[in-house]
Amino acid sequence: MKDSLFEMLLSLFEKTLAQLKETRVMKDQETASLENVDDTQADNTMVLTKDDLTMNVIKSASIEATRVLTNDERVKLTKASYQFLMRLHNLEIISADELEKILNQLQFSDSRFVGLQETKWIIRNTLADSLAAEQLAFLDLVLYQKEDGLTLH
Repeated sequence: MKDSLFEMLLSLFEKTLAQLKETRVMKDQETASLENVDDTQADNTMVLTKDDLTMNVIKSASIEATRVLTNDERVKLTKASYQFLMRLHNLEIISADELEKILNQLQFSDSRFVGLQETKWIIRNTLADSLAAEQLAFLDLVLYQKEDGLTLH
């Protein structure tokens, strides 16, 4: 009985060792084939390691996509400033790219929390360079109409 048990364990060990060797050879062949790829394809190919598993993958937004705030952005923005930004975006006053620029500027703010007034100021300063005079006047009207008591006709 002891001999047969020992032989069974030995054969199991040999099978496992053979499988490990096969998988190692296959991995070596895969890495060798990746190394043989020409430079144009090598720039587009990414080999992930265990350290890369926490990497954030960011791609450009599609038209149907909804912008989800990161934890840092959620903590930084007040509810009023977040709602104001989303309303401007939903009304297509600001585009998705402009929204990203504004959110990036808001993240660099020295304030712990970004209120509505600071959000409006950053929106105006971010978009001022890219807008024509008429568009800038419209943006000022949208941003500051309630504060100045202006009415819309």
